[in-house]
Amino acid sequence: MEAKFLSRSSIYKGDYDCLFRTPKNEMRSNLHYHDFYEIVVYLGNAGIFKINGKEYLIRRGDIALINMFDPHTLIYNKNTYYERFSISIDPNLLLSFNTAQSNLLDIFSKDNRNYPIFHVEGKCFDKYLRILEQYRDQKPAHGKDIFEKALIHQLASYLFSDCYDGIHFDNTDSRHVSMIAKLVDYINNHLSEDLSLGVLAQEVSYSEYYICRIFKKVTNYTLTNYIVEKRIAQAAHYLTGDMTINKAAEKVGFNNYSYFYKTFKRYMGMNPAEYKEQHTQANNN
Repeated sequence: MEAKFLSRSSIYKGDYDCLFRTPKNEMRSNLHYHDFYEIVVYLGNAGIFKINGKEYLIRRGDIALINMFDPHTLIYNKNTYYERFSISIDPNLLLSFNTAQSNLLDIFSKDNRNYPIFHVEGKCFDKYLRILEQYRDQKPAHGKDIFEKALIHQLASYLFSDCYDGIHFDNTDSRHVSMIAKLVDYINNHLSEDLSLGVLAQEVSYSEYYICRIFKKVTNYTLTNYIVEKRIAQAAHYLTGDMTINKAAEKVGFNNYSYFYKTFKRYMGMNPAEYKEQHTQANNN
């Protein structure tokens, strides 16, 4: 099954999101990938987690580390109650947590023996539970975002301590991820504008050939295909609301409606009108 791009706008706004999920509010998504990092702490036996062609039976105390662009999905158990705490993190925010001694990219590396699932229990699990309890119960009247980011930062430090296995991203690899983070950020903020390779190359001060080669090397996706998928995913998100098809196409950078129609159908399996009608009926029921 081919993985579909999942737009971050359908998940969160800003540079992070934290959410408790149960079977009642679980995501109904198939195999997908996204352009942000994700950390999931499982508080129950949730089902089967698939990532990069492998399957993992999830139990309480499992923690999933999900690299951006890694295809994954959770086949959850609808008949069993569970909770999972999901943290979605913009790559620039994740990189801002790094220091000269601790590089969080190390634990998201496929070479890390603890990636993508590792298990904690006892006192080790308790320290994560204490953070989740603070997130759930102790919201300040002001500065909520500062409080939440502090908790994420603390959780990230625990993850690095528990997961780091000695394999270190070298400076070149870190620069590559940093460049991709800048490209992703620019594309996110200029989706309706010119996103030609020349514009993107100028934005990050590298050649067109270089940004395409490194993007493909790090993510396994081509930069041009990523932009198209992102535009279609964002348009699909707009169409679940009140926005017209023409306006949605325009907002994501398609000036040719015929091309938008064909591209949308190729990626989504139905044309924009059918997609909008389907979601309109679902919202009305």
